[in-house]
Amino acid sequence: MMAFKRLSTSLNIVRTQAGPSTSNRRQLATSSLTIPSLNATFPYRWLRDSCQCPECVHPTTFQKLHRTTDIPSNLSPNTDGVRITQDGVHVEWTSGHQSFYPSEFLARYASPAALAAFHRDTARVPWDRRRFVHSGRPSIGYEELQMAHKLKEAIEQLAQYGLMIVEGVPNIETSDERCEARMLAKRLGELRWTFYGEAWDVKNVVNSRNIAYTNLYLGLHMDLQYFEHPPRYQVLHCLRNRVKGGASLFVDALHAANIMRERYPADFDILASTPVPFHYVNDGHHLHYSHPTIQLTDLPDRTSGRREIAYVNYSPPFQAPLPPSTPPEFYAALERFAAELDAPGVTFEYTLKETDAVVFDNRRVLHARTAFEDAADAGGEEKNGPNRWLKGCYFEADMMMDHGRVLKEKAEKGEL
Repeated sequence: MMAFKRLSTSLNIVRTQAGPSTSNRRQLATSSLTIPSLNATFPYRWLRDSCQCPECVHPTTFQKLHRTTDIPSNLSPNTDGVRITQDGVHVEWTSGHQSFYPSEFLARYASPAALAAFHRDTARVPWDRRRFVHSGRPSIGYEELQMAHKLKEAIEQLAQYGLMIVEGVPNIETSDERCEARMLAKRLGELRWTFYGEAWDVKNVVNSRNIAYTNLYLGLHMDLQYFEHPPRYQVLHCLRNRVKGGASLFVDALHAANIMRERYPADFDILASTPVPFHYVNDGHHLHYSHPTIQLTDLPDRTSGRREIAYVNYSPPFQAPLPPSTPPEFYAALERFAAELDAPGVTFEYTLKETDAVVFDNRRVLHARTAFEDAADAGGEEKNGPNRWLKGCYFEADMMMDHGRVLKEKAEKGEL
């Protein structure tokens, strides 16, 4: 915790000049509070709006009891209304309201990095095959996820790398309602329903209406790009694998997108600004949506000052015809991006064994599958089911991140 014993000598009213106007300088000089030991300046309006007293924040719901717009723009402390103690800063406002800001509260909001640390946000780590293999927790046992400290490790792995193998997932229950894939997803987050249901099967089907349900090679893609909000995480649980081939392939599209930004900035900008349409008009459904190949955050990052990469949207099997007005430069940029996805050393290949499951970030990690055929000793389709059978489901990120932050806080307190 930041020591506030020194604040009594370092606290002062900010003297930053806003421009040539003397009145502007005078107004700014009495509108903010600077704490040099935190290297931070807090506007008075922000301080009053952020008051945590019971009149401003409900003591049991912790919900704010006023609107930001309720705070007058010219509000300031009384003369000598700012008092420093070892625990924090006391402010008596001209309105008569009194506020107290604990030292840890001010330190928390002193910088974007400090606030991210409070929220226990996990930074993403771009990877190629070598880096993923040596990542913190590329695989974990299913039973381990029942232990809180192991669940924390699994969530950190998924937040950082977007990919994890789970071993020893029972394959006895195969129904959508009772399958272990949905139990795994619910252990990590919150199930996402789609028109496939909450759980679904991936197996070789004659005259399939989805290439995933064949034994053909399935190229790198992301699921449900024709949704406005495609599912975040995907689970694929191997119930049966009695075939030759059928290896799963994974590529970190974030890694490729970062390379595009660093080495080919003009192509990066084209990919981030050109909409690509996706559609699924089949089997009684009519879905379509357009996304940029590289989707940036809505607002600039407070630390870097630029819009960071939020998601990647790439799914050639479900891409609709591009608009005729698509700029010619887009084709070359997309070709270069595809080359980065196919570059040597970026693909992690893994053949799922029966009782293996894979969990991955569907908005970041591309997945593919090699072609397969009946194994020589399998004798074709068995009486009790197909030779290759995966159970799948989706879950969202919010509840997983929620679990992860709570578990991190407990670990810091020695409660796990």
